Amino acid sequence: MSVDEILVEAGVARMTLYKNFGSKEELILATLQREDKLFRQWLASFVEARSTRPADRIENLFAGLHERFASEGYYGCAFIRASVEFPDPVHPVHRIAKEHKEMIRSYIRGLLSKANAENALLLSEQLYLLFEGAITASQLHGEPWPAEYARQAAHHLLTAQKKFEASPAQGLRRQPKY
Repeated sequence: MSVDEILVEAGVARMTLYKNFGSKEELILATLQREDKLFRQWLASFVEARSTRPADRIENLFAGLHERFASEGYYGCAFIRASVEFPDPVHPVHRIAKEHKEMIRSYIRGLLSKANAENALLLSEQLYLLFEGAITASQLHGEPWPAEYARQAAHHLLTAQKKFEASPAQGLRRQPKY
């Protein structure tokens, strides 16, 4: 989006924009910081309102994505778009996008830790990839269905995790070699 489009949409003069935000990048940073705060609040409230069991909360992550993708005005992930627009890892916009994604990874790890999941780190990375894949596929297709498929895959991962915990004698606790 160009600065001119932002000015028209916001209904403000160029001087007002630059008075409040020194540059387009500062406006993007402020927007991402606001979006991050709103997303954190939404994510925690959505997931935690639906279950007290940490294991159930994992699947609720994906139910939340489905609802979000289907909502009026959902336009995709601002953080993914920002990281593509500003690919330099040291650029402030890229860094804030990465910090947002790290928050999601940390939240998933925390849920798994509370659920006493075996191989929580590996499982959290797998679930994180499902989460991000659902966001990307939904953005590409403009539909909410990727979140449901990701939820089903997460359910299978969590079910397999329970089987691993139930049958250590079969050697299923070993981590895969990469």
